[in-house]
Amino acid sequence: MRNRTLWLFVLALSLLATSLMGAAGDEKATNPCNPCGGKAMGKAANPCNPCGGKATLRAVNPCHAKMGTVFYVNDPMSRNTVSFTSEAPLEDIIGTTNQITGYVVFDPENPSKGGRGELVVPVASLKTGIPLRDEHLASTDWLAASDYPEIVFQIENVKDVEVVKQTKDFVTYEMKLAGPFTLHGKTRQVEMPARITYLTESEATRQKMAGNLLAGRASFEVSLKEFGIKGFDGVVGSKVGETIQVDISFLATDQMPDAGKAAQNPCNPCGGKKKSS
Repeated sequence: MRNRTLWLFVLALSLLATSLMGAAGDEKATNPCNPCGGKAMGKAANPCNPCGGKATLRAVNPCHAKMGTVFYVNDPMSRNTVSFTSEAPLEDIIGTTNQITGYVVFDPENPSKGGRGELVVPVASLKTGIPLRDEHLASTDWLAASDYPEIVFQIENVKDVEVVKQTKDFVTYEMKLAGPFTLHGKTRQVEMPARITYLTESEATRQKMAGNLLAGRASFEVSLKEFGIKGFDGVVGSKVGETIQVDISFLATDQMPDAGKAAQNPCNPCGGKKKSS
């Protein structure tokens, strides 16, 4: 009986030590898909979209939100567009997606304050008009959608803001947006010219979307080599351009979508506020 009691005591100490060791590493190892108590994992994923798959409405960084009005890029009618154009000697390719989500923080009353934001596109949503080519595009030889499911542009700097047109209903600015662009698991700093129009809510704008609106257009180029995209042997440069033109067009609203409201919970690792009970 004494030996059994001693054995149980030793076992309890062992389990306690194991628990404490696990707790010490939980901060980095906790499953980010269940940040409030999931099983430990060897490698933590991006906590702002920890479970991959389709692009979801990101939690707005509270530090960014202080810079101006938050405009949510989450059109239920899928009118927002990201398109890319590849021009090569043997073939021109145009691809598009309407699955673009994110947010832009901008102060229309004080544009010199700059802005912040994040735009996200799922790789699997890119379509070129030919299903087999779409499969190739998402494969490991090209964009590797299974390993790198999202394309992300983070707006970290807004500069050279200039008003180009203004009426009682809207004001249009030209500016440059800069920040990290992530594709195929690699991140590079990019800068792009953009045109942003702020529209106050009216009967006309409500036909598109409720709330005050922000319409944005931007373009930039992507070098496949810089992002480690090699493709099939001999294809890049002949059938696929070495540099790809990317065009972004979105309409955002300052009315938070229901998905954004649901995201503000105590388990939100990216800055959402805890709901009051």
